[in-house]
Amino acid sequence: MGPLAVGVEKPTAIRAFWSLSRPQLFPYVLFTTLGGLAWAHWDQLLIPPRGSGQWWILAVAWWALHAGTLWLNADLDRDEGEVLFGGSVPLPKHLVAFGYLALVICVGLGFLAGTIAGWCAVLCSVLAVLYSHPRVAWKGHPIGGPAINGIGYGLLSPLAGWSLAEVSPNARTVCLWLICLFGVLSAYFVAQVFQEEEDRARGYRTLVASHGSKAVVLAARICTGAAFVAGGALVLCGLMPRLCIVLVPSWLWIDRWLSSWKQIAKTSIYAQVFVQRVFSVAALGALILMADFVRRIGLWQ
Repeated sequence: MGPLAVGVEKPTAIRAFWSLSRPQLFPYVLFTTLGGLAWAHWDQLLIPPRGSGQWWILAVAWWALHAGTLWLNADLDRDEGEVLFGGSVPLPKHLVAFGYLALVICVGLGFLAGTIAGWCAVLCSVLAVLYSHPRVAWKGHPIGGPAINGIGYGLLSPLAGWSLAEVSPNARTVCLWLICLFGVLSAYFVAQVFQEEEDRARGYRTLVASHGSKAVVLAARICTGAAFVAGGALVLCGLMPRLCIVLVPSWLWIDRWLSSWKQIAKTSIYAQVFVQRVFSVAALGALILMADFVRRIGLWQ
């Protein structure tokens, strides 16, 4: 008998590649680039819109980055248990080769979208290799793992989208990037909660492997708190619409879920719900900024 149970159909190579790319995660990744571009429009009150055509190219580039990163990660981990927003499937042939090919495509399309976006793609691709290459495997490093996720998804991805508008940065844009950084770091730490035993078995030195689930939950709570404090400070300083203050109480909604980790931390549902709650708050913030943008250009009084 093979590794699959009787009666369970072995997925085709295409289905395996698709499953390992974790398509349920891609909307969140896409939101980081689109959010960067949308922020530039609100921040600079850009009329007419800029960079919309290039963003579609960037979206495909970031799908390639997302898929390539996860294919390399799957080859390194060879998961047999639960996977966040994904499943455990037999690894198809040439997975690593296709992973590197996807990263090359990402870089090419990134430069097609824009120069800064292209360099962001280069840096993200390098980070993906550092994260999952067996000789480096920064995924298992206590600092390298969170740094790669924070820089790649929290800083470079919004920067790539923002750069398409071709505007100059300012103080509140830098603050927004820091909020994105804290948000991504919080999700990274929460994703470790149910991987404690697996990380230890692989010999990783992640925070959950060295200090347990309680430590990563505490790190996530600190990061989410920092993000909300920074966002609240922007509102109080008049750098964001006053209506955004309604987002601050949602921190309790998120933190309450984090505090429930002892009940369901051993399943990926815990991390999935956390990501969904954070995304919901970010999406509501984006809608508030969109409404404020419409009001400022005179379409809505």
